[in-house]
Amino acid sequence: MKPLELRNRWVLVTGASSGLGREMARVLARDYGANLVVVARREERLVVLASELEKNHGIQVRVIPADLSREGESDRVFTEATRETNLVGAILNAGVTHFGNWDELSWEEFQNMHALNVTSVVRMTTLLLPYLEKRAENGALLLVSSMAGLMPIPYQTAYSATKGFLVNFGCGLHHEMMPRGVSVTTFVPGGIRTEMTDGQRFDELRGWLMPVERCASEAVRAFRERAYLHSPGFVYRVGAVVSRMLPQRLFISRVAEQYRRSLEQYRRAHERKG
Repeated sequence: MKPLELRNRWVLVTGASSGLGREMARVLARDYGANLVVVARREERLVVLASELEKNHGIQVRVIPADLSREGESDRVFTEATRETNLVGAILNAGVTHFGNWDELSWEEFQNMHALNVTSVVRMTTLLLPYLEKRAENGALLLVSSMAGLMPIPYQTAYSATKGFLVNFGCGLHHEMMPRGVSVTTFVPGGIRTEMTDGQRFDELRGWLMPVERCASEAVRAFRERAYLHSPGFVYRVGAVVSRMLPQRLFISRVAEQYRRSLEQYRRAHERKG
């Protein structure tokens, strides 16, 4: 299939109120002239983003506030998004993480994480793929996973597991859907400088975090070019290769040690303040 034509066409973006989702919306509008349906919990932020993009780039933006971790919200978003617009593609980006010991994550928080990171993505995909196939415009879907989905990541154990599901789900669908005229791309960024990583727990890791603007540009390019599995940034791509060459247990132990140091520094800082 040819690269996806985006100018004056409609793309759905979830998790668009901040971080990577917001920057991908900006890239789609600024660099490709796409019209957007933006989705997130925080309506006021979506309204500000919509105003910015319409004013600066002359596109159209529709706002749909929704908490995709709640049952039934994915169906409502899909119905509203396709009622008045013809989507050519969607970027499913909404997600939440937990950085800390596994048992610091409550059962309720885990259920919310699973509902948002996994269930909502599967439900939206289940609704979107038949829709895009039926429209016969060679549409495209981008699932935002993480490099944490390529291997288990200690201290992000539950998050890593949810993102691992998305890697297998997206890569499997790529092979199933390409012959049917719809591309499915799985995007696996490493750490990104966003609100999600603003907390002090990430202080020791901040030097490894990729600027969100550059990550967003690579994500949209992978989406448009119908990539299979794409990791942004040279360092992270090299890291992905190295991690496959080394014994997995050895590589993960090094990651665990670095994450443990960051958490211990955070705890010591809080103890001094106390």
